[in-house]
Amino acid sequence: MATKTEAIRWLNEGYDITPIQVSYDDEGHASKKPILAYATDKLDKLWVLSNWKRHYAIALVMSGSDYVCFDFDDMHEYTSFQVRFPTIEDGVIEESVSGRGIHVFFKNNHNLTQVLSIEKGLDIKASKNNYAVVDPETDLSECVDLPNELLEFYNENKAKGQKVSNSFEGQSSLTIPELAMITEGFGENGTRNRNMSILVWSLMIMGFPKKSIYAIVDLANQQSGLTQSEIEKTIEGSWRKWTNGN
Repeated sequence: MATKTEAIRWLNEGYDITPIQVSYDDEGHASKKPILAYATDKLDKLWVLSNWKRHYAIALVMSGSDYVCFDFDDMHEYTSFQVRFPTIEDGVIEESVSGRGIHVFFKNNHNLTQVLSIEKGLDIKASKNNYAVVDPETDLSECVDLPNELLEFYNENKAKGQKVSNSFEGQSSLTIPELAMITEGFGENGTRNRNMSILVWSLMIMGFPKKSIYAIVDLANQQSGLTQSEIEKTIEGSWRKWTNGN
């Protein structure tokens, strides 16, 4: 599973992610349940800092124009595919969350749409209607363009599977760097309380004691003018949640 720090890192690197709760049956098969309506509810830093649980996994929500994931059910399906299409090895490869299957990521440089069950044991995921649970250590910056032979495979077989089109537009996210708030304040009216909460949670993640958090927030507030009661409510509420293990 993934820590808050790992989820924040994925957000900071510009990935569209969503929290997933994973459970396993007696045979070790993974069942994945999204916590949010991932196609429309955009995850941001404040939600992660205040709500992320230790047992959540990170799922990459793909836009249909950034990445494509070849999702193999198990090693047998991957090995069989690899014999026919050796360039599958050129992608970024990770073990699936169940430990049974394989994910292979490429850049979606041809705007592929999603095709589920394009052949037995293989889904191609490439739209906001689905996601791929990722290993927090996977480095998608190493993705290469989709090889031509895999593009040909997709074009020749996409009619056999279940197509899913891209139907959701992304939304903008907060862009104020947390620590920049210390000298620049909490931003425009209407965003200040939310940005203050982000700073408070970031400081707790970094290990600051509550007394120091008050001092830092007071310093940032010199540029913003929030009331002391607003500051106290945010810090005390966040601190109670933090010390309860959430």
